[in-house]
Formats: sequence, structure tokens, C-alpha cells
Amino acid sequence: MSDMIYGLIGKNISYSLSPVMHNAAFRYFGIPAEYRLFDMDEASLSVFLVGMLSDTLISGVNVTVPYKIKAMDVIARSVKGGVVDDGALASNAVNTVVREKGSLKGYNTDGRGFMESLADDAGFSPRGKKVFLSGAGGAGNTICAHLASLKSEKPEVIFVWDVDNEKKCGLVRACNERYGAGSSVTVNKDDIVQKLEVSDLVVNATPLGTKAGDPLPFPVERVKAGSIVYDLVYSRKTEVVKIARGRGANALDGSGMLANQGAVAFSLWTGKPLKEVKTVMKKALLDALSSRSEG
Repeated sequence: MSDMIYGLIGKNISYSLSPVMHNAAFRYFGIPAEYRLFDMDEASLSVFLVGMLSDTLISGVNVTVPYKIKAMDVIARSVKGGVVDDGALASNAVNTVVREKGSLKGYNTDGRGFMESLADDAGFSPRGKKVFLSGAGGAGNTICAHLASLKSEKPEVIFVWDVDNEKKCGLVRACNERYGAGSSVTVNKDDIVQKLEVSDLVVNATPLGTKAGDPLPFPVERVKAGSIVYDLVYSRKTEVVKIARGRGANALDGSGMLANQGAVAFSLWTGKPLKEVKTVMKKALLDALSSRSEG
């Protein structure tokens, strides 16, 4: 029997590969712990998180859609002594919960996981670069906030595109208010091509591409050769990745971000060295994805 339990909170999450990654790391480090899926409705989320204070068996959790914003609110308002990290506040979402000092602390490891993947998988730094971000939802919000918050590696500008004008403008306004005017700018439909052609990093933070036949989130054929194109979708090789590679871009799927954000969370829980955790988790994830594609 495991001495400690960790897990993922979400809804309809049987597809998740997080248990594969985390349980591989627990085995590697010889930690008597198990990572499980906690599939629940929204009404159960508050009870679960508040109950973690008295249930010492559950030592930490990840949180995925659609509960990242709700989890942040619960920790800040309903958990005695609960604290939300600055990075989670900036991205308006919690994806990792750590038992800390007799209470709970909420973090967001997605932004750091994205940056770790850019460095590891593409040797890329956004410092002084132009970034095109497609999608102003949860993932786009986190990436925009994280990039804009950087000090030494801050991009020159982040171009934000979304078909939802209100969402797009809201994200840009929030980033500029927090990190300085001009950190990000909205992109109008007529300007998409021009912004793509000058961008050094292009990010698809929409779910488009998860299913075969999905429309393209932006005209990928106009990205510039030599740019980095990062598609957060990891479940399949998307048309964004295929077309971008045909254009001479270095196109990556979201598996690196998934592994790295999980590794950062694991290190927060256990104190194990991030570099070693990343190696174990990436191998476990890629093996699992390969088995799925073969199946």
C-alpha cells in the first residue's frame, strides 16, 4: 500500500497520461506513493480541496480543465491559511496544489513547463523576439502572462489572436496592466499574415488540431522559415506541425510542455532535482504516446 497519494483533479479525464508520468517518477526515485485520477463534478471540488487539510494521505494534486480557476478561488477563500503563488495569480489559474506549512499553496507550472520545453526541445529563448499567440483562453492566458512576466528573457512583443474579440482584448489589457504597456498587442483578422511573417515564435494555444479535420487556427503556410512553431496539442501530429515543418520551421507538439509542467509539479511535491525528473517523465510520456499511436 502506498504511503502517499497524489493525483489529477478534473472532469472526464480518463484520457490523461499524467498517472503514467508521475508513477514512473515515483518508481524511479523509490517513493512509496501513487498518482491517481480524481474525476469529479464542480460541486465536489471545494469539499475535496478543503478536505485535504484533514486527509494527510493525499499529499498533493494537479488540477486540469475545467477547474483551474475554481481551484484558485477555493484555495484563496475557503482553505484556512491557503496561499496562491504569484505565477498562478498572473495566469488566473492553479494547476498544482502543494501541502505547505499546514495548509495548501496553489501554483501554476504550465508557464514554466512551456519555457523548459522551448529551451530543451528547441534551444530557444524568447528574449527580444516577436511572439504570435493564437488562442486567448486558459492556456493562452497562462503563456501570455508567463512570457510577459519574464525579466531577462522577455519577448519584444506578444501578438495575441483569437476569434473571440472580447477574450483577446481582455487578455492583452490584463497583460499590459500587469507587465507594462506594449507587452502584448491584439491582432486583427486582416493583420494575421503580416504578424505571422515577422514572428520568431508562433504558438497554437487553441484545441484546434486535436481531431482530424479541425480547421487551422491561423494560416500556418505563412510562418517564416527558421521560426519556432509550438502546438500545445500533443495527442496527435497536427496539421499545424506538418505544414510548419514543410515551411522550414522548427515545429514542436505539446508533449514537451506536458512532461515539463508535470516535472515541475513533482519537484515541488518531493524536492527531487528537476533535471532528473524531466528525463524520467519525458521517457514515460513518449513511450505511452508511441503505444497509443501503434494501438
